[in-house]
Amino acid sequence: METIFIPPLLCSPRVYESVLDTAWSYGPVTVANTLHDDTVAAMAGRLLRNAPERFALIGTSMGGYVALEVIRQAPERVIGLAMVSTSAEADSDEQLVARTRQSELVEEGHFDALVDAAFRAVVAERNESNPDLLRVWRSMAATVGPEGFLRQQAAVMARADSRDLLASITCPTLVVHGAEDRLIPLTAGRSIAAGIPHATFCLVEEAGHFLFLERPNEAATILRAFLLALH
Repeated sequence: METIFIPPLLCSPRVYESVLDTAWSYGPVTVANTLHDDTVAAMAGRLLRNAPERFALIGTSMGGYVALEVIRQAPERVIGLAMVSTSAEADSDEQLVARTRQSELVEEGHFDALVDAAFRAVVAERNESNPDLLRVWRSMAATVGPEGFLRQQAAVMARADSRDLLASITCPTLVVHGAEDRLIPLTAGRSIAAGIPHATFCLVEEAGHFLFLERPNEAATILRAFLLALH
């Protein structure tokens, strides 16, 4: 069984470094490329063109939006689904305004400042001063780069609301959320779990939006149990 990971916005495959060995022990592992498309539908289409006939799918934040679009396009190909730190809702008007301003700042040449300003939102308050997490965040953002960010941001802003899709999901589904997520509220994760028949919800204490790197051991344990159940 192949496992496909989909990274969050502004993140490289490194965001999953704490769990890749765990996933690899159950079969081949791929990290989907989300740099080259400016719609969520196109990201999902690219993933499906390069994926095996059947696979397990793990999407975090923006990767969760793409994962739901994969389900929309080809539900029969997904053996199991893990939704991490994400939401099924489209952006609110307030969020769209904020994202538009972020894109404008990047277009004006302030990419590095945006990356540093965003760090506070992607970690729990307790981890705001963690230099190692900040270093990883900056490194991943540099890999994505300003142009990649602008494409990802456009895709996120235009994404469909997927709440009406949840009730149709029949594959085993795990929803994971950090208890201290300040970017996507815990209520969003609970709402996804409530909307998908027989979904399992897992709360990660002392973690924000960046839970794979904030709580790596817990993340690996959760993923191992999820993949084991699919075998």
